[in-house]
Amino acid sequence: MLSTLNRGPAWKKLLRNWMPPGIIGLAQKALNYVGIVEWECAPEGWRSAAGVRGWNIPSVVDFQKLRWKAYADALSGTSALTINHEEPKNLNSGKLRDHNTLVTYAYVLALAARQKQSVAVLDWGGGLGHYSLLSKSVLPDVHLEYYCHDLPLLCQAGREYSPGVRFVERRDDCFSRTYDLVLASSSLWYEEYWRGLVDELAAAANPYLYVTRMIFVDHASSYVAIQRPRADSYRTEYLCWILNRQEFIDHAHSRGMQLVREFVISDAQYIFKAPEQGSYKGFLFRKANARSLS
Repeated sequence: MLSTLNRGPAWKKLLRNWMPPGIIGLAQKALNYVGIVEWECAPEGWRSAAGVRGWNIPSVVDFQKLRWKAYADALSGTSALTINHEEPKNLNSGKLRDHNTLVTYAYVLALAARQKQSVAVLDWGGGLGHYSLLSKSVLPDVHLEYYCHDLPLLCQAGREYSPGVRFVERRDDCFSRTYDLVLASSSLWYEEYWRGLVDELAAAANPYLYVTRMIFVDHASSYVAIQRPRADSYRTEYLCWILNRQEFIDHAHSRGMQLVREFVISDAQYIFKAPEQGSYKGFLFRKANARSLS
């Protein structure tokens, strides 16, 4: 299994094994001064949004549709859960980052579904419903009542590719009920007023809220970065928060959520000119006043 998880181009392994880490880091930083920077701190914050295309564009939808069948086929087998539908070249990436992302979600879903025949999930920013396929793969005997919120173009495509999922475009419609599990995977950080969204997600969680696949820092204040995905993937750009870990946890606590478990996903990409580099993490919260299972 370790050989599977550590797959990658031979030349990259050679560099990692024989070049000092400091030299590799300097080379990566130097590359940011030429060409297009994929990740960069945006010192003007959300005022930098002018001209940023965002997520609701055809290239994002087309990329997800193109890889949908391969993603579904990969989940149906018995191989390691190192699958990432956003990988531009090899969907089965073999990376620990993707393994950690999927397996920690499987744990969270199993906890939310404990002693239940049916579980209701709200997937905030769920694309075409990728996590619904993962949910069915890891818990095939549990009935899923799956709701997915995203932008109009993604919801439209999602209804075609995931007919068993209820796609909800209007924000208010998502919060007309509660859910056993509210999931926000790589979505909360695209919300300018993230605290307000945490408030709404926490109110809808009965009892679990899982926020994951975001970059957090430990010391610097929360800051905004711009992502420019590679040309062979989404062909767009978008702003996101890089949140201070304690600031985020404290706000969730102030909304009546207790931290159940913190997950380390992986190191994060290098962000050019950032005040602090971070790591991908996930946080599982439970509503403080929720009834405990016997």
